[in-house]
Amino acid sequence: METLSGFLSLIFLIALVVAIVYGIKWWKSRKHEDKSKKLKKKTLIAVAVIVISFIGFSTVNGQIEEQQEAQVQKKEKTHYKDDKEQFIEKYKGLGATVESLSSKEGDEWGDAIDNSGDDFDVDSTIESIQDKHSDDIDTINDGISELHELDQKIQNNHSVNESDKKTIHQSYLDLKHFADHATSISGSYNDFTDEHNSLDRKTSDHVEELEDL
Repeated sequence: METLSGFLSLIFLIALVVAIVYGIKWWKSRKHEDKSKKLKKKTLIAVAVIVISFIGFSTVNGQIEEQQEAQVQKKEKTHYKDDKEQFIEKYKGLGATVESLSSKEGDEWGDAIDNSGDDFDVDSTIESIQDKHSDDIDTINDGISELHELDQKIQNNHSVNESDKKTIHQSYLDLKHFADHATSISGSYNDFTDEHNSLDRKTSDHVEELEDL
């Protein structure tokens, strides 16, 4: 197909040159009727070849573009399938890690309150909890970055419908919120536990939504 396009392009250029040459000769010989008629005929033939080759070239190029677009769409659909599977697998694993960390932090915070008496210091308690789980916090932050990259690849894939994009992106945003909750503790103990329960439910609901894609 590309060879035919190149051939038609060459024919077009040759015919254009011929048409210009004969057109100039025709103009110069217009006072000589017999010679002018012959040159006019050759010029019109060259023009006809230009038109036909141009139409053929445009048609062939259109078919080439359609084939290339179909190949791109096929490749993007394959990429989406792979990216979606990776996203869901990463989401499940990371969601479980975040839930586990947040649950441990809540338990440790509650224990600290129960065992502190009148000497409870919320800031030092939070700092101690986060220091204890610093490795888990680093793992979660790395996981969120990887999940973000997958989300962006899917959002930029033109073969993915908007509904799927929205489901995936909202899942990412809510898990990131859950991760921020667990890796950067703030607020009161009651607020922390309430938010944990809410975000945990959202994460579980998103897993079901993602598996239905």
